[in-house]
Amino acid sequence: MALPIITADQALNVSAIITYIYADPGLGKTSLGFTADKAISFDFDRGAHRTGELRRGAVVPVQCWKDVADLTPQDLAPYNTVVIDTVGAMLESIKTHLLLTANNRQKDGALKLKAQGLANQTFKQYINTLISLGKDVVFIAHASEDQNGEQIIYRPDLGGKNRNELYRIADIMGYLTTVTTGEGKNARVISFKPSPTHHAKNSGALGGETGEVWVPDLKVNPTFLADVIAQAKSHINTLTPAQLATAKAIEELENWKQSCEEVEHAGDLNQLTESLEDLVKSKHIYAESMRQCLLLRAKELGSKFNKQTNKWENPSEFQGISEAHRDQLQAFIDERGLDTKTVCEYLGIDSLLQIEVSQIQAVQQEIDNLAKQGMTA
Repeated sequence: MALPIITADQALNVSAIITYIYADPGLGKTSLGFTADKAISFDFDRGAHRTGELRRGAVVPVQCWKDVADLTPQDLAPYNTVVIDTVGAMLESIKTHLLLTANNRQKDGALKLKAQGLANQTFKQYINTLISLGKDVVFIAHASEDQNGEQIIYRPDLGGKNRNELYRIADIMGYLTTVTTGEGKNARVISFKPSPTHHAKNSGALGGETGEVWVPDLKVNPTFLADVIAQAKSHINTLTPAQLATAKAIEELENWKQSCEEVEHAGDLNQLTESLEDLVKSKHIYAESMRQCLLLRAKELGSKFNKQTNKWENPSEFQGISEAHRDQLQAFIDERGLDTKTVCEYLGIDSLLQIEVSQIQAVQQEIDNLAKQGMTA
């Protein structure tokens, strides 16, 4: 029997997707997960007991990674949705498991770099296995509040590379928060549309133009998340593979630009550089645009790339010459028949006090060269 071939202009039916919800504390993230279709919750955060009467699904109280890794397809057969609560705790559980092997540990007890890569690989392989079994996957995460200038930004409380990787593999991603309605009441809303204040992703075209989905009373709406996921799937399944790939790539580029704008130091640049390497390997269509965005932000921060360590480095703190040094340099300039204004223009500075103390000898050599040029002119 010949295999069915789906051409590029035909919709490709998607049976399982990845949903990513992150939220402020106390907003019912765990309870929300139980409203997915036939849900089983992997309780890495050990908080399922707090859901009370809203716990409508099965729970795996995870003590160690083997509790999850040893589950068989037959164990998961009765369930349609696997809720990872929380995804950050899951990643830590995998790393803790790998630390049990001595070859994975450094002398200080931390994971070796190679083992960290193995942890990420183990995570992705497990999620891919769940998707291949036809399970919808829901990532639950805590939100972190970061400051970028005067702007407060909310994003998942994960390390930079993991945060970017999870964003990339998710089909939809929303920030759950509370707002005050026109009637003065508090209401919960999930925003799936990215904005300068939070990260999001909306391949499922949820919430119309605003991208906002209001969370109802879950006691009387026990299938809320199941309905949201079904709606997202319905939209995704109207798109051809080419349309879906393009839409995701554009969203990833916009998220990348936002992440670059939020970079504050060399550590952030190094995390993005690691993510970029993966994007280049996967031949992302916007990989070069992402690289240029990263380089531009590094230039704005004054960071330099150390080719020996393959790491970005923060600019060294500026230490200008003292007034005493300035006076000595002024005398040095006078002795060579030059004026301060000419020297400053030659050096591209407004004042001698803008010279770094570590560069004073090099500057004197340049002044000497300038004086010699004048004598031979």
